[in-house]
Amino acid sequence: MTHEENSDSELYVLWHARHLAVEEEGRIIHRDPDGSLHLDEEEWRIIGIYARPADAEKQREVAKGLPGFRDEPDCFEISPVVVDEDLWREGFFTEFPAGRQHD
Repeated sequence: MTHEENSDSELYVLWHARHLAVEEEGRIIHRDPDGSLHLDEEEWRIIGIYARPADAEKQREVAKGLPGFRDEPDCFEISPVVVDEDLWREGFFTEFPAGRQHD
């Protein structure tokens, strides 16, 4: 199948978040109180991009046993994306923590 033939299809990105946010008692924050993945102070890694959600799920199970990933086994996300869809149409803004400035 050529790229043109597949341009309207959905793909599935398997991501992993390494969390850097630490509570006062030293625990790393992985999930918010509602159970959703904590989305503050994290590093994201793309594990892979798959044609089917089942393939992404299968790789998630493999990655849970790998060094680094196994330290945060509940911090994977699978996100559907549409081929040839722009995701950052309006750019972005970075808000730096106090004391840290943009170069």
